[in-house]
Amino acid sequence: MRSLINFLLKNSSWFVFIILEIICFSFVFSGNSYQKSIYLNSSNEITGRVYAISGSISSYFGLRTENQQLLQKSAELQAEINELKDYIFAIEADSLKTEAFLRDSLGQRVEPHFVIARIEKNSISLVDNYIIINKGKKDGVRPDMGVVSQQGIVGVVIDASANYGIVQPVLNPHSRFSCKILNSNAAGILIWEGGDPRYAMLTEYPKYENVQIGDTIVTTGFSDFFPEGIMVGTIEGYKSETDDNFNSLKVKLSTDFGSLKNVLLINNTNEEIKELENKIKTKNVKK
Repeated sequence: MRSLINFLLKNSSWFVFIILEIICFSFVFSGNSYQKSIYLNSSNEITGRVYAISGSISSYFGLRTENQQLLQKSAELQAEINELKDYIFAIEADSLKTEAFLRDSLGQRVEPHFVIARIEKNSISLVDNYIIINKGKKDGVRPDMGVVSQQGIVGVVIDASANYGIVQPVLNPHSRFSCKILNSNAAGILIWEGGDPRYAMLTEYPKYENVQIGDTIVTTGFSDFFPEGIMVGTIEGYKSETDDNFNSLKVKLSTDFGSLKNVLLINNTNEEIKELENKIKTKNVKK
């Protein structure tokens, strides 16, 4: 306390000067309208600036709460999106499953063993195109399973790990599939010659068969990959091959490989026939 009194006494002249200055300014601004208006305008501007700065500071510190709320809302929306994706996939899978009832050789409707999968990676612009699916050995996927979509044939499984499978599609020069014109018994070999992913060629098709533009091409059922009657595409043109007995048919594929999402894997292998074929191969090797 004594120190405070000593400080006030020591600087009393300064305090008196400041008080007198304040009194003088009050007389000047209160007794003169011009100076008073300048004072009020200046004080209003200073006050406005102070409020603006304080408001900016408050808004800045309030952003943390708003950001947390936005992050929470974003997380909720992402969860809803994931649920919708799963729901849509389930609907498409059910639809695909419904269309999986295929006809056997007796004309009866049967449901072969199948696996529904979603495409993880897909290429259509390479020379050797491949498709990666999200199902593998633990889901029953194995090589030589035929792969179809709601639009038509896609390809064949060539390998699988525990959780993923590799599909060699029609859009691969190593793919060969037995196909025919609907309601015909003559077969040809479907191949892709590269280039446009919308088209393939049905080669070695007998020239004596009646061919019309727009005819439907389907699988023959002669291979282990697909049952008979799976949609392949339609004829858009044809030309003679080197061998005058055959034509090559230009086929517009029914499957849009660029928009594939879900596929159906079909186990069309007849184990009894497979065993007989292996026995024949073994006998030929011994000879």
